[in-house]
Amino acid sequence: MPESSEKGPGSTGEQRSRELFWQTLGRLVLLYFVPLILLAVFFQLQYRNVQRDSLRAHLQGLAEHQARTFDLFLRERLVNLGNILGDPRFGADTTWRDLSSFLDELRRASDAFVDLGVVGTGGALVAYAGPVRYTAPVSYGEEPWFRELSAPGTTSVITAIYLGFRDKPHFTIAVRRDQGPSPVILRAALSPERLSEYLTTLEGATEVKAAVVNGTGVLQLSASRMGEPLEASLFTPPATPRRGFVAGGRDSGRPDYAYAWLTETPWALVVVDARSEADAAVPVVLSRPLLASLGVFLFVGVVILVRTRQVVGRQLAVEQHEAELSGQLVHAAKLASVGELASGIAHEINNPLAVIAEEVGVLKDSLDPELADEDDEPVDLAEHLDAIHDAVFRCRDITRKLLTFVRHGEVKVQIHDVHDILDEVLDVLLGNELAISNVLVERSYDRGITGILTDRNQLAQVFVNLVKNALDAMPGGGRLRVTTHLEDGQAAISIKDSGCGMSPEQLEKIFMPFYTTKDPGRGTGLGLSVSYTIIRDFGGAFYVVSAPGKGSTFTVKLPLAAA
Repeated sequence: MPESSEKGPGSTGEQRSRELFWQTLGRLVLLYFVPLILLAVFFQLQYRNVQRDSLRAHLQGLAEHQARTFDLFLRERLVNLGNILGDPRFGADTTWRDLSSFLDELRRASDAFVDLGVVGTGGALVAYAGPVRYTAPVSYGEEPWFRELSAPGTTSVITAIYLGFRDKPHFTIAVRRDQGPSPVILRAALSPERLSEYLTTLEGATEVKAAVVNGTGVLQLSASRMGEPLEASLFTPPATPRRGFVAGGRDSGRPDYAYAWLTETPWALVVVDARSEADAAVPVVLSRPLLASLGVFLFVGVVILVRTRQVVGRQLAVEQHEAELSGQLVHAAKLASVGELASGIAHEINNPLAVIAEEVGVLKDSLDPELADEDDEPVDLAEHLDAIHDAVFRCRDITRKLLTFVRHGEVKVQIHDVHDILDEVLDVLLGNELAISNVLVERSYDRGITGILTDRNQLAQVFVNLVKNALDAMPGGGRLRVTTHLEDGQAAISIKDSGCGMSPEQLEKIFMPFYTTKDPGRGTGLGLSVSYTIIRDFGGAFYVVSAPGKGSTFTVKLPLAAA
C-alpha cells in the first residue's frame, strides 16, 4: 500500500509521525518514569520518617538537657539564699540596711533576684531590701507559699508565677532555718524576664523555642514569644512519662513538641522546633533525596525524548518499507487478476470489433461497382458510421477501465458511490465471465448509503477478488447475491455465493498470503490477503461466514463519508 498501512483515510505523514511520537513517549514514560516516581516517593517518605524520628530524638534530647540545666539554676538560687542564712553577719537583729548588702551579693550571683526580705513568725515581713516601698506592714501569713514552707520538714519553696502584693508577675523563692524557738525565713523575688533570658542562653536555644508551663498548662516562662506569663499555653504535657514527645496536628493548631519535667518545681520545660513557623510560611525546602530524584528524572526525561525520536524514526521507516512492499503485493495481485480476466476482457472487446468488421464490410460492398444494382436504394453511410463509432468507443471504455484497474499509482481517497463500483465490476470487468459461467447475479442495494470515503481502484480490486472467488466456488454455475445495507453506522457490502463453501480449517487460513484452495496454477493466494489489507487500511472490517456445501458470504464494512 502506498503511504502507510497504519494510516487512516486522509491522514498525513506528519499526523502519523506526531501520533506515533506521543504514543511511544507515553509508553516509555510508563515504562521508565512510573517506577522511578514510585521509588522516589518511597525514598522521600522514608527520608521524611527518618528526618521526623531524628528531629523527635533531637528535641527530646534538648528538652532533657535544658530541663536539667534550668533545674541546676534554680537549685543554685536556693543555695544562694541558704548561704545568707548561714552567714555569721546575718542574725535576728539584721536591719533593713544590712539586708541591702546581702541583696547586692545575690545580684552579683544572678541578676534574676529582684528583692530580699526576712519573714518572721506568723508571716510578718521583718526586714526588706528592694525596689518596692511598702507604706504599711506586710504579712505573708495567708500566702500559700508561706503555709507550705511552715509545714514540718519543708526547708525551701519556689512558687509559680503570680502577681502578689506588688501586682506584677514574679516568682517567690524562700528558704527556712530553724534557730531556737522561732524559725527564720528568707524570701526573694525572681524576675520572669531574667529567667526567660536565661532560657535563651541554654545549649540549642537557637534551634528551638523554649517555654516553661505548670501542670495545668499555665505559661510560666517564654523565651521565644510563645505567649505571655500567666496565659494558657498551647502545651499541657502529660504527667507521665517524665520525658517525652507529643505530636501536634493541624486541627489543634499545635506543633510537635518535646517536654521534660523539672525536679525542683512542678513545671515542665517545653521545646518546639524553631523552624516550624518558617516552614509554614515559606515553600518547603527541597530535601537531598528529592533533589537527587529530580536530577534523575531530568536525565531520564532527556534519554526518553532522544529514545522516542529514534524509535519513531525507525518505526516510520519500517512502516514506509512495509507500505512499499504492500503496494507491490497489491500490484502483483492486480496483475494476477488481470491475467484471470484476460479471456473475459478479450470477449468483451471482440464483440465491438466484430461490429466494426461487419459495418466496414457493408460499406465496402456498397462501394464495389460490380455489386451495384440500379434498383438498390442508396446506402445510408451515417447509420453505418455511427455503429462503427459506438463500437470503437466501447472498446476504448473497456481498455480504459482495465488500465485504470491495473495502474500502479498513489492512493486517491475520495467520496464514491459504492453501488457504481459494484456495477462496474459486475457489468464491465466481470460481466461476460459471469454470463458464460451461468451465474445469476441478484442485486439488492440500500440507496440510503450515500457515499463512502475510499480509493475507487483499490475497492474495485477487492470486489473483483471476491466475485472471482465466488465464480471459482461455483464451477457449474449458481447464484451470486450482492447486497448493501447500513450496519452500526457503516456501509456493509455482502457478496454471497451458492458454491461449495469452506471448512473451519480453511476459514482460519483464507487471509494468509499465498494460501489458496484452488488447483495449482489457478490462483496466487494473494486475493483475500490483499483485500483484507485494503479494507483494514480504510478503517473497515472484513469477515466471512461459510460452511461446506452451503456457500460463502463475504462481508465488507466501510465507514460512511459523513463519519
